[in-house]
Amino acid sequence: AGFYYKTFMKPAKLWPAYEHVLAKFAPGGSVDLDTPHGRYDKRHAHPDVVVAGGGPSGMAAALAAAEAGSSVMLVEHEHQLGGHLLWGSDDDRAAANELAAACAAARVEILTNSTVAGRYEDNWISISQRSHPGVIERLIKARAKTLVVAAGTIERPYVFQGNDLPGVMTSGAAQRLIRMYGVKPGTRAVVFTANESGDSAVEALQSAGISIARVVDARAGEGITSASGSKSRVKRVTLSDGTTVECDLLVTAVGWTTPTSLLNMAGDRPVYDADAARFFPAGPPDNVLATGGMVGDGSRDELIAHGRSTGKLAAGRAAVVRHRLQAATARAAAVDGPEPDYPADERAPLERARHPELYRSTTHGIVDYSEDVSSKDLFSAAGEGFDSVELIKRFTTATMGPSQGKLETVNTVAVLAEARNESIAEVGTTVWRPPYAPISLGALAGRINEPTRVSVLQPWHEANGATPILAGQWVRPEHYGDPAAEVRNTRTNVGIIDVTPLGKLDLQGPDVPKLLNLLYTNKWTALPIGGVRYGLMCAEDGVVLDDGVTARLGEEHYLMTTTSSGAAKIWNWIEMWLQTEHPDWQVHVTPVTTGLTSINIAGPNSRELLGRLTADIDLDPAAFPYMNVRRGTIAGVQNCITWRIGFTGELSYEIHVPSGHAVHVWEQLLEQGADLGVEAFGLEAQRIMRLEKGHFIVGQDTDGLSKAPVTGLNPLLKLDKDDWAGMPEVAWTMESGDHPVIVACQPDNGSVVPEEAAQILRAGTTEIVGRITSSRMSPTLNRSICLAQVTKEFAAPGTSLEVLLVSGERITATVQEHHAHFDPEGARLRG
Repeated sequence: AGFYYKTFMKPAKLWPAYEHVLAKFAPGGSVDLDTPHGRYDKRHAHPDVVVAGGGPSGMAAALAAAEAGSSVMLVEHEHQLGGHLLWGSDDDRAAANELAAACAAARVEILTNSTVAGRYEDNWISISQRSHPGVIERLIKARAKTLVVAAGTIERPYVFQGNDLPGVMTSGAAQRLIRMYGVKPGTRAVVFTANESGDSAVEALQSAGISIARVVDARAGEGITSASGSKSRVKRVTLSDGTTVECDLLVTAVGWTTPTSLLNMAGDRPVYDADAARFFPAGPPDNVLATGGMVGDGSRDELIAHGRSTGKLAAGRAAVVRHRLQAATARAAAVDGPEPDYPADERAPLERARHPELYRSTTHGIVDYSEDVSSKDLFSAAGEGFDSVELIKRFTTATMGPSQGKLETVNTVAVLAEARNESIAEVGTTVWRPPYAPISLGALAGRINEPTRVSVLQPWHEANGATPILAGQWVRPEHYGDPAAEVRNTRTNVGIIDVTPLGKLDLQGPDVPKLLNLLYTNKWTALPIGGVRYGLMCAEDGVVLDDGVTARLGEEHYLMTTTSSGAAKIWNWIEMWLQTEHPDWQVHVTPVTTGLTSINIAGPNSRELLGRLTADIDLDPAAFPYMNVRRGTIAGVQNCITWRIGFTGELSYEIHVPSGHAVHVWEQLLEQGADLGVEAFGLEAQRIMRLEKGHFIVGQDTDGLSKAPVTGLNPLLKLDKDDWAGMPEVAWTMESGDHPVIVACQPDNGSVVPEEAAQILRAGTTEIVGRITSSRMSPTLNRSICLAQVTKEFAAPGTSLEVLLVSGERITATVQEHHAHFDPEGARLRG
């Protein structure tokens, strides 16, 4: 026991040699990079009732719930419904087929070859579906109003010497092989039974022409102590009275395990019943119900009756939840009638059949087949002090293999109870966590393909030598041959870039200022018509969510831009606030990202170029200052929106034109600006120029832990407002001061460009104090420049940073006084 913790501990001086060898085995294999991509999918569902388990009780529950008017999803991990009826008598199989047909007729959504893998808060149910056409696996995220768990029982193996020999199996396994697949598992059998399942196995074996050498009945005090044979087959069984019986098949029927995993995930801890020799649910929450073998025993008809009463109860409780949801969300439509009464649980209980406690013989045997843990290992671990069920699990790895405790948990607990000289109830069980069964990484990821989006200017980019790059969902021009030359031309003359992927949301209504005040960290009520303002958005935990600018076009009309990757996310974010928290606000939101093609004109000659294409927009700096917006005609196209902003750090105009006229406007800019040196530039040149200017990018210079103060934009974090999303967390972070900050830094050797994500270390140590977030060679400054996140201790201007390169070399860099490496006063963009 405890191999993982004991092996190679001594002598300590040899550990480096052991470690070198073990490291080669630790990865557990290699990934074939040429493996063909599989097809996976995801689905969101909102059924009234989800039934986990397609046995008689589960089918009956699904049918009753559907007949009561609920939308029902029935999930069964096997390829057909029926459960244990499928390997029962002819009448059992007929009953299973009849119930399955009735469920289909009642429009129950039946998911075979599928598994309810987890139950989370508010009945968020994860379902792994392996039967959806065209995909290997589909992950269904179902939000059920009521969950019915009808997982049946799992037959428990018996622990004795030789119980892992081929030819030793449970009674259910033998009956399945014979009655479902026509397989004859042996020729001469010994059956060790303590219940009706063993008796049925005897009948099944005889019907298959298998000779019964001996029926060992535990109910009569008989038992087995060991089995022996070869690596290929069991050959004999030794009984507790010392008798040896020759056989090539040993069938055991010693009891069942209740798979309470889903109930455990719902907060229920199972309780052991010594009379029935198994665990049962203690009492799950009201929106989770158990039925069938989970709660008791009975005949086929009794199990079906209990399932029907459970389904009816589940439908009644789902109806109450459905009514409450309707009442909470309905605004324009009336709620359907008064709220129904919440139904009490008046189901007649299933009786629990008495059963002898049979877990281990007098000899030691395998408890966990997948981890090769024996009862002897468990006794040894308990003797060494690992006598808690959670400790022994981890010390021996029992229940931690592929079966995740489904077969071996109760036997593990029983052996531990014996070792501690306590009852099974006193020992208790481990805690089950999702997933109940393995889910492939492909299913968690979903589809490998996303919608590919392109600007209407993409054909022009391709025809003019652009190198494409996939930025999020958008195919964009990375460069047109030489990004450094594109930077120099834009800084010297004028450049244009297609920035259509910027998220654009048209906001209209009298309450738009309220919405902006809620979403952004700064103030918006005083933004004048014609004004443009930059804003930072936070999630409710204070983490930077997005940033962008919003222009006020009219009295109640605004245009918001988001980051390219944040367009859909921010639209959903806005709708969430409007629909759930402020449904009374008069705001209409329209996504116009693809409806308007966006072009940024940047460089010293940008004003001259734009002036050649418009007559009704006054471009004089006094009439059209920085961070303002105007509407007018450009290249003959009416209703174009133009604002002055400066992401590149140059005098810039961002124009938004109706997409149907975008190619015309783009080509006119190039034609009219030929003598001004106009050239198109790509995404890489834009990123270099924004880095030269010190502008951070959300998601690159920030991450999922970066709260707003990390950006250094404290003047924009208005804590004197009534409220804004994330304000409490941001206030706490600012008060504590315990957060990194973004700084500009320059390597002391300007020819070295550190890799992005390179670690910043405390000098002479391996302590990480930050990381490089953006890094490029600046064509303007002819040296490398960076943005970095560092702890406050290293944020002061002039501080020397030690940067660890991927090569292992360490270089030094110096923190700059301003974020902007270039034109820190902003004279160029404000000119």
